[in-house]
Amino acid sequence: MPTLRSPILKSKLLNSWSLFAIIVIPMCIAVVMTMAKVDLASPLGVSAMIQFSVRVAVPWLFVAFAASSLVVIFPGSLSWWLLRNRRIIGLCFAAGMAWQLLFILWMVIGFWDYYIEEAYNYFDLAEQLPGYLLLFAMVVTSFRFGRSQLSARQWKILHKGGIYFIWGVVWSTYWFELFYYEDIQVIDYMYYWAGFASWAVRMAAWTKKRALQPAI
Repeated sequence: MPTLRSPILKSKLLNSWSLFAIIVIPMCIAVVMTMAKVDLASPLGVSAMIQFSVRVAVPWLFVAFAASSLVVIFPGSLSWWLLRNRRIIGLCFAAGMAWQLLFILWMVIGFWDYYIEEAYNYFDLAEQLPGYLLLFAMVVTSFRFGRSQLSARQWKILHKGGIYFIWGVVWSTYWFELFYYEDIQVIDYMYYWAGFASWAVRMAAWTKKRALQPAI
């Protein structure tokens, strides 16, 4: 990986676990502050926290999803910095989704009847459960002790296939939100197009790589 030329992007504060802290600590503060404003004794309040926790997590998924492709399309210090910290950015997404899982469990345990009658959806569960299992496996194998349990090929299949699956689950949620529901908010449009843009960047990078391959 080329050396970063930007002294700001080279700083220890903006790399590795310092970067994780810079992102995740404000995220957690935002979640806790929002919890104080909603009625967690009500299923509607818990549902609002499920939605909020996803919203603070999703941007980091899209950045991690596009990081390797941005280097191909826009090579430079910023894209190399993103690629260098892609694991950390992915873990930031996982931290946000851990909050969502907490509130989902809160809903299931505390408001089971509401969950079954109002919130439960078989197709959502069929997508989300494998997504959580994949995310957990990707987090564990992002560290040396977990990665050592897989071959290089297995690790690549897990992380490449996993991030495509998780991206698909998240992006399709906003697609359904825009095309099938009436309570549409500006942020739904923002995340829909941000997710589409991250996919478009990957497709553009794939196309560029194919074009640069020598003809046989």
